[in-house]
Amino acid sequence: MVAGPMPVLCRSLWLAAFLATLSGPALAFGEDYYTSDKVYDKDGKWTISVNTTRKSCLMHMAYDDDTVIEVGGDHSEDEFSYFLMFGNESWAYEEDEDYGVIVKYDRRSTWTGDGVGVKVNDYKGVAVEGVKEEAVEEFAGGSRLNLKIGRHDYGNYSLSGTQKGLAKLRECIAAVDDGSISLKAIDDSYQADASPTPSRPDKSHRGNTTTGGVRDDAPSDKTEPSDKTEPTIASGTGFFVDDAGHLLTNAHVVEGCSKATLRLGKDHTEPATIVARETTKDLALLKMRGQSPAVAKFRAAPPIRLGDSVVVFGYPLTGYLSSSGNLSTGLVASLAGTEDNEAEMQISAPVQSGNSGGAVVDQSGHVVGVVVAKSNIQTIENDDIEVIQNANFAIKADVAKAFLDDHFVAYKSEAPGDDLKTPDVAEIARAFSAQVTCEVTE
Repeated sequence: MVAGPMPVLCRSLWLAAFLATLSGPALAFGEDYYTSDKVYDKDGKWTISVNTTRKSCLMHMAYDDDTVIEVGGDHSEDEFSYFLMFGNESWAYEEDEDYGVIVKYDRRSTWTGDGVGVKVNDYKGVAVEGVKEEAVEEFAGGSRLNLKIGRHDYGNYSLSGTQKGLAKLRECIAAVDDGSISLKAIDDSYQADASPTPSRPDKSHRGNTTTGGVRDDAPSDKTEPSDKTEPTIASGTGFFVDDAGHLLTNAHVVEGCSKATLRLGKDHTEPATIVARETTKDLALLKMRGQSPAVAKFRAAPPIRLGDSVVVFGYPLTGYLSSSGNLSTGLVASLAGTEDNEAEMQISAPVQSGNSGGAVVDQSGHVVGVVVAKSNIQTIENDDIEVIQNANFAIKADVAKAFLDDHFVAYKSEAPGDDLKTPDVAEIARAFSAQVTCEVTE
């Protein structure tokens, strides 16, 4: 599937590292090019699978931040090559769009490539096609990979066990090439499993509990219908960040969410789609149909200061407190969070379960943070228990804005104006806030 001849890999000394070309022009493929059709080996950290579309094999690993890294062979054309794919449910890369990819190994070797946006079921990512043998050898030889796509640096990923994974991958590729693994038999099994339903089974990169799941070809022993588990209803708060219906909340509010709904006012509800979710920042982006009823404005310079007054509006303790929302007030108690986390700040405004994802606003009604956690009791010396009061935490606005930048949301910012009366601030916050409810099915 290579569009034209690939350039010969070359290296040249660049600062303290080696810089090399990872691939030629970016190509766009469908999701069948990145899915697992039959497991070959999954004893190690990498799962090795056959991919019939590429007439070869691939291996993938899912990381704690839900990122999947995939490496595989492609023999769908005369010339054999490899590919790399990086994906995550929370990413927002556009299909068929070009993105620059930079991978660094152990701070000693740097490779660059032309990637293309791909979508594999719920995952969005970037694939680099036409990768040469040398690049794969470098990948397997490293202990840590640093990944940068476009202007976003995703940090480091362990490559522990990759040499063993690559050896199994090559073993699988050789078995496909010499006919020991029959691609036709795998495809035929799809047809048998699909009967009487004519559609081909979904080849998902997400299993029941982990990413990187693959299709199980063994016949199921579940012949009797099982009782359906009633979904658990979770709730939190969010706030609208643009006119197009985008709403910001915490990632943990919509974790495992099969159906999200926004409640605007007492009786008005709207279905919402989860556009992006990033667990490391604990932020999620949702979208409803139609325009937002009101839009929050982030505070521009000057920044919030220690001791400034803040207001929190949200929907805590559903079924116990008021369904119309609740207000609490306090101060900025610290400009850092737990263990000096610079991405958060501490506020004295009381928060409860259900406040998560709500806006923290200054006295002029501008967003300065996103509620993320409340303090719990803590055991101290001599088995005494001290209740930590009015020590709650919010993600700073700059972190939230960077998350929105990553997902191309045109939010609004303006300098704070004169301080308003608290009831006026409450009306502003109530207008752009919504309760987020989520059906979580085990």
